Amino acid sequence: MTDRAHRWTASISMIMALLGFAGLQLAHAQSLSQPKDFNVPAQSATTGIPEFARQAGIQILVSEPLVRGKRISAVAGSHSIDEALTILLKGTGLTATSKDGATYTVAAAQAVPPATRNPATTSKAGAQDPLLSRSSPDGPGSADGERLEEIIVTAQKRQERLQDVPVPVTVISSQTLLDTNQLRLQDYYTSVPGLNFSIGNRGETFVSIRGISTTGYSNPTVGVVIDDVPYGSSTSLGGGGSVPDLDPSDLAQVEVLRGPQGTLYGASSMGGLLKFTTVDPSTDGVSGSVQAGANFVHNGNEAGYSARGSINLPLSDALAMRASAFVRRDPGYVNDLVQHIDGINWGDAYGGRLSALWRPLDNVSLKLSALFQDTKTHGSSDADPTLGDLQQQELPGSGGYEKKFQVYNATLTAKFGSFDLTSLTGYTVNRVKDSFDYTPVFGFADQFLYPAAGVSGSLFLNNNRTTKVSEEVRISTKLGDHVDWLVGGFYTHEDSQWSQDILAANQNSGAVVGPIYYSPFPTTFSEYAGFTDLTFHITHQFDVQIGARESFNTQTYRETIYGPYTVFLGYNGLPIINPEIESKANSFTYLFTPQLKLSDDMMAYARLASGYRPAGINALSNILGTPPSDKPDKTYNYEIGVKGAVLEHRLSFDASVYYIDWKDIQLELALKGTGYGGNASRAKSEGIELSTEVRPFTGLTVSTWMAYNNAVLTAPIPPNPSAVGDSGDRLPFSSRFSGNVSLEQNFPLGDALTGFIGGTESYASNRIGVFTSTSARQTYPAYAKTDFRAGLRYEAWELHLFANNVTDRRGELTGGLGTLHTADFTFIQPRTVGFLASKRF
Repeated sequence: MTDRAHRWTASISMIMALLGFAGLQLAHAQSLSQPKDFNVPAQSATTGIPEFARQAGIQILVSEPLVRGKRISAVAGSHSIDEALTILLKGTGLTATSKDGATYTVAAAQAVPPATRNPATTSKAGAQDPLLSRSSPDGPGSADGERLEEIIVTAQKRQERLQDVPVPVTVISSQTLLDTNQLRLQDYYTSVPGLNFSIGNRGETFVSIRGISTTGYSNPTVGVVIDDVPYGSSTSLGGGGSVPDLDPSDLAQVEVLRGPQGTLYGASSMGGLLKFTTVDPSTDGVSGSVQAGANFVHNGNEAGYSARGSINLPLSDALAMRASAFVRRDPGYVNDLVQHIDGINWGDAYGGRLSALWRPLDNVSLKLSALFQDTKTHGSSDADPTLGDLQQQELPGSGGYEKKFQVYNATLTAKFGSFDLTSLTGYTVNRVKDSFDYTPVFGFADQFLYPAAGVSGSLFLNNNRTTKVSEEVRISTKLGDHVDWLVGGFYTHEDSQWSQDILAANQNSGAVVGPIYYSPFPTTFSEYAGFTDLTFHITHQFDVQIGARESFNTQTYRETIYGPYTVFLGYNGLPIINPEIESKANSFTYLFTPQLKLSDDMMAYARLASGYRPAGINALSNILGTPPSDKPDKTYNYEIGVKGAVLEHRLSFDASVYYIDWKDIQLELALKGTGYGGNASRAKSEGIELSTEVRPFTGLTVSTWMAYNNAVLTAPIPPNPSAVGDSGDRLPFSSRFSGNVSLEQNFPLGDALTGFIGGTESYASNRIGVFTSTSARQTYPAYAKTDFRAGLRYEAWELHLFANNVTDRRGELTGGLGTLHTADFTFIQPRTVGFLASKRF
């Protein structure tokens, strides 16, 4: 045995002995049959089993060689010790038995005689131990089907099984995204019920959930967090609303929470929340992976490619580091007829992440992380169908953009007696530079100001840098035996430096002739909030959750306008200086959720929740005499849901019926011929969502979801020149009917070789575009998208083949009426085929 192995054996033996002694003392002080609160992350069995023993207050006897190289599942929430052990050891091929309830022995599952098995390894229905699903020919891994894996989420800022969370949540594995080359949100948004997607004039990615949206350029209605650190601005003036296309290279999963999440997540989560969760470093040995691949797009100018790598390095028993990096080429597929460039919308992306995890004590941990990504696209993805398939005619030099973001965060956790402390410190930097053809709006000004040059083109440039610092401190504890309490405080401050240029340009060459307009408009946004959440365990089956949050927001805005365009505003070419405007507002949100556990694996819940988004600044309020800002608008969600797993965990389901009341909608109104922000109108969103996953036979997984959503105005928009809407008009970009079905079959090809084949069909019914100055609005037809995949797995090697949008459909995402170029549309990516090869070590 090596010195390293000796050290591991000695360490694990000593830890188990110490924890076992503590467990014996606690065993005499309380009944072990009572449910306990667990928070054991997924990790190596060598570290996870002692940690579980400590939290359970028991002694666990196990030999180090037996658990070497195995990983235990996460255990979160309230469970009896036997129930928790079942979850902990699932998939390890191990089982636990006990004679006195205080000392447990872990052994290989097949070595345990059925007569001596503990309830921890047998379901209440008398079915065989789920831990045997892959190690016993008579277990659920037989021809009768396999058990579904447990999914752990952090939707309520604590680790819980997905089926225990009284919130509709969809989880997307990052590995699935990588294996199928779905690397941007527009590639996989159809995997989530109720998630709607659109693209802005400058390539911005806008989302809404359950139809809660009026336009992409208003304050965001969906919050975004990366490892629970808020990402992006909470206001449109700070660049908020655009969701990052995070490469999945070092993500663990993406969680999408549907419905208002204002109590736990604050501003801008009135429609829902996107949570990106990264992979933690581990002290369980050196590990890593490499991946490379290529792809080919219909009408593409060249092949695309990608390469990724990650490595995990334990530096000691208490310290580990993880590093990852990627580089990617996205092929273009839209041809520009003016510049005679094929695939003008090609792009490059690269980035990486470095993280460290330090556990100086058993009850203290500190995680530090730095993530960055740079994406550059060289032309617009808009296409004009009247010119032909995937053709455009844009001002030369316009349509490209570059997005850079950096996310730094520090997560400190500590346990002091019965109190669990979590501190989340975040700092993000977002930079966006883009350009687009503004000729339809300012072409007349170019010709007026530069008549000798014969100029008729107009180029619009954006340059934005937004920094955001945030801090959240929360404490959780138990108040007696029947109440869980969470209390916390939150602070964030944003500083956005944004400038816009409008330049006169030659329509044919794109050459800049002179300035038209230049305007810097720095803004700030701050939020202070306090929140609390209490869960009352009325009985072992019935819980009631109550939460509340009070938020206070402040914003500032100032603007200066330079350039010859001020002539049109009556300033004779002199700068227009608007003094700083400040707005303040507070918002109260709440949560009330009764939950009934019908069994260990099934529950029903009702959810009353509210959310809000901050007010918006009125830039010209000093001139127009309007209020300096509008008010926060709010959503109120009324929902009933049921979720669980049946048929010995071979079938899981999640169903919900909801009604959302949206009050005081933020809209652009009109005064003296100029737009300003105000609150008017009202809307509702009501619908049904159903998701299922089943494994009816060995190796076969079938996942489906379907959704109906009716998101409409319930009061007309007041008369104004920028938007016309009547009661009953649909909200933008929401599908009435949508659905998705996915199948994958795995099959053995030899002792170490496995094959798989699968496909996904997604459907979105027709959608209606943004409100316009008339009653006419753009209609985007329904479309279906078909994806296929296949591959091989051999030991640590994997080969994935994919064909996305195999029927080459032209599903419209945005464009037409209400946009700058009413003839242009953005389509889903054409048929894309490719391969990916990877190796783990």
